[in-house]
Amino acid sequence: MLKKLRFKSVLAGAALALTGTTLVAVDTASAAETEWKMHIVWVPARPEAQAYQSFADKATEKAGETLDIKLFTGGSLGVKDADMLRILPRGNIIQAAGLYPGYLTRDKPQYAYTLPPGVVAEPEKLQEILPDLRGVYEETYSEAGIKLLGFIGHAVRDTHIMCKEPVNSLEELRGKKLRVWEQFHVDVFESLGVSAQIIGQNDLYVAMQTGVVDCAVYPIGLAVTVSLQEVAPYASYLFPYVLHPLNLIASQSAFDELPEGAQQVVLEAAAEAEESSFASYLSGENDEKALAKFREDGGELLDPFPEEDREAFVAAARETWEGLVNAAGESAQKNYKTISEAVE
Repeated sequence: MLKKLRFKSVLAGAALALTGTTLVAVDTASAAETEWKMHIVWVPARPEAQAYQSFADKATEKAGETLDIKLFTGGSLGVKDADMLRILPRGNIIQAAGLYPGYLTRDKPQYAYTLPPGVVAEPEKLQEILPDLRGVYEETYSEAGIKLLGFIGHAVRDTHIMCKEPVNSLEELRGKKLRVWEQFHVDVFESLGVSAQIIGQNDLYVAMQTGVVDCAVYPIGLAVTVSLQEVAPYASYLFPYVLHPLNLIASQSAFDELPEGAQQVVLEAAAEAEESSFASYLSGENDEKALAKFREDGGELLDPFPEEDREAFVAAARETWEGLVNAAGESAQKNYKTISEAVE
């Protein structure tokens, strides 16, 4: 815990003797009693970073001189999300963080199966199942010495199939080479007769440009940040962007050291950030802004995949989900039972 001590500016006694004036010591700094460093990987321009910044600003403002939360964006503190369960509990390097819990699978493999992308058919369902997800994450974090403060909604709501040529059906997609971002979707699309491979975001533009792939699973809302529309100008909606909600967490020991009033302020600021970020997520406002940019650059939004194709995709995702969990450990199976019942 970083403590900032107040200091006073006092004139030397000789100066007082010369002036014959009695001076009153005045605070020259308004530092808070406690300072938290907060880590996130997102850069300031991203909506996710702005939601976390809103939390930090509100908590700091309401805490007055008790607490100052300083947000460090873009991973600038050198902390890796994958190490969070090992670093954050100590509360000496950082005291709070925002992260996508899917990055914790090295230490908690069951998170690979908690809420895979594509198993939920409506984006509104993500907000509905937050209480169930809270129980899943709290169990992990409590064991590690971390407090779950709340959730942050994703920046975008819709996931598209973006292609070099017009494609908006599974039948058309079966003749294309598809990029996905994780093994789960390789398995899902394989069950639907579509050939898919994992390609990282940094390599995707060139892979599309050179014909390594013809299409990509990617939200338009994020695609414009990497100019994917220049090489994949056709997009069609297939499923909602529903997966692990972003987590807002703190070192339990750092939280416990705060006065009760400051603890309440932190929890209230987290609740406000959760509410506003999920309202933004469900409204699709960031999707609409990105769509305008997509069209401005010559992109064309096609009709969505047919309803029967969307239903087939969700069914395949859930079947794949169940199959993977059955081969996993007890924790994964327990989480699956909780979440799969919640999403029905």
